[in-house]
Amino acid sequence: MSAPTEKVWLVTGANSGIGYAIALYALSQGDKVIGTVRSVSRFPETLKKAGGQPLVLDLSASDADIRRAGEESLKIFGRVDILVNNAGWGVIGPVEELDLDDIRASFQTMVFGVIALTQALLPHFRERKTGHILNVSSNGGFTGYAGWSAYSSAKAALDLFSECLSQEVAPFNIRVLIIMPGYFSTNFMQSASNVQKLKDSTVYTEPSQGFRTLEALPGSHVAAGQIGDVDKLAARVYEVVHGTGMAKGLVESQGGKREWLRVPLGPDCGERLLWKLEILKANAEAFEPIWRSTNIEPERLKFYPRG
Repeated sequence: MSAPTEKVWLVTGANSGIGYAIALYALSQGDKVIGTVRSVSRFPETLKKAGGQPLVLDLSASDADIRRAGEESLKIFGRVDILVNNAGWGVIGPVEELDLDDIRASFQTMVFGVIALTQALLPHFRERKTGHILNVSSNGGFTGYAGWSAYSSAKAALDLFSECLSQEVAPFNIRVLIIMPGYFSTNFMQSASNVQKLKDSTVYTEPSQGFRTLEALPGSHVAAGQIGDVDKLAARVYEVVHGTGMAKGLVESQGGKREWLRVPLGPDCGERLLWKLEILKANAEAFEPIWRSTNIEPERLKFYPRG
């Protein structure tokens, strides 16, 4: 009997936005989807009619509960091929005025909860010597914006977690990707369950300090004529996983490189990434005399036989 050609996706936060779009597109292409929601009542009827299966998961729950949900996901179709860690929650405001409990809650959802769920599925991927782990980060996980310190730092932690994980699982043929959306037309910033906004600051009142950033961001993209289409995002993500369409040749088995684990989505993200790389390059070059000056003298190396 030949192996099934369809893949099984486990998508967290499948009730709306990017998670919903990815789940719906994968179903439309003949793949199978398990979509996590905080309650079964929140599972979209469109996903259900297309064959999607709900799984209750709250990433703010205990590690044991999250791992248990991961184990339950394997029983629905007998396997999972692609884990999409998409669910996110953040708090927006200046550092001085943030509540540390809010920051911890956002890290729980976007970092610790992700790690717990990933740990639950890694043995399954490793034993089968196949699997994809897609961690949905953000343009803001690579470049910082005033007012977004809590959200961006959680996404940055997810990015570096993904980089390290990618190296660890390479011998098991498990692929790790960082999905980096720019600005897309979803209800993410309008939903209180996704973003918690502090009251307007009376101290940090300049736009350059992030004042009213949530209100300003959509308008700036409308003015620039740049708004991402979430359906196109879903198609590109699907193609990157399957090595088809615009992603043909970018998959490791087709000549792509494992180091190409970041998938920028949206011109704003790609352009910002290139800009940041130029800044980093200039930064490193400007400080080169300093960083080259800090080694011990060659004649003293003999005093450090063990490093």
